[in-house]
Amino acid sequence: MSQKVSAPVPAATDILEVRHVSVSYQDNGLGIFGKRKEQEVLHDVSFSVHRDEFFGLVGESGCGKSTLGRAILGLLPFSGTILVDGMAHKTAGREAFTRKIQAVFQDPMSALDPRKTIGFTMEEPLKVHHMGDKAARRAAVSRMLEQVGLDASYASRTPEELSGGQRQRVCIGAALLAEPELVIADECVSALDVSVGAQILNLFREIDAAKDFAMLFISHNLSVVYYLCDRIGVMYRGRIVELGTADDICLHPLHPYTKLLLHAIPDFSAKITGETDPKQEAEFETPREDPPGACCFYHRCPHAGPSCLAQPALRTISGEHACACVLAGTGREETP
Repeated sequence: MSQKVSAPVPAATDILEVRHVSVSYQDNGLGIFGKRKEQEVLHDVSFSVHRDEFFGLVGESGCGKSTLGRAILGLLPFSGTILVDGMAHKTAGREAFTRKIQAVFQDPMSALDPRKTIGFTMEEPLKVHHMGDKAARRAAVSRMLEQVGLDASYASRTPEELSGGQRQRVCIGAALLAEPELVIADECVSALDVSVGAQILNLFREIDAAKDFAMLFISHNLSVVYYLCDRIGVMYRGRIVELGTADDICLHPLHPYTKLLLHAIPDFSAKITGETDPKQEAEFETPREDPPGACCFYHRCPHAGPSCLAQPALRTISGEHACACVLAGTGREETP
């Protein structure tokens, strides 16, 4: 496996800023007669996506990745601040905000109207944003279909006539037609066959070379994120526990949870620095008591000690590499 080279990105060109964002859900407790409780699923999340970069957000199912994506899209209430190109959803207005940001979701069929043709669906964003007349819009749809590896004849077809990979290509094309500055791709290849998923990833790279847009790529697959993204944020239990370039995260991980993820991937397990002692691996899978207020990984971490009884903040270790672990950067990360 060759080492990935990440392009340098100016620090002052952020298209997305997420500042101290938290999201809570209402829990009905014992049912309709139970007392409603608030359960916080995102805890004080902060990060940024640079203009024109691909940023990966990775973590196991239920860690809050998709919840964060929906909050950024304005589909969920949240506390904190989310800015897209310096604009907040509430103050910018829906039309201006959606022109800046588009989404591609996991299930393409749920995003396509089965009663409408592909051409109608792809043309809709252009109509909403008053981009061109009818002839210009149809010409743009034809060009985009060819750009995503289909041809103009697909405009007259319906979603049920397409394969899963073709539907996802249509969704990508529809998202990019409005020329957004940020695309949120939420598990957009996880439901596809491996070969089709690889084609979609290559498609993103090809389109990125021709268009200027940034992407927040949400996935549970760290290998895919490493292949596609410039920087990566690792989430665990509603928090970002490590943040850095793709090489920082996948070849020089600092957080024990990141190392746990990488040890499950043969391509990385033999290459990362500071590998976990095999004798300690069982401790990852044997959760201990989780004291209130402790580090979110305390219950599974083989290095947990008294200093971990308070949740550590995400702090910069070097360059753009940050980690929420009290041992990170101390040289004691590998000490049992």
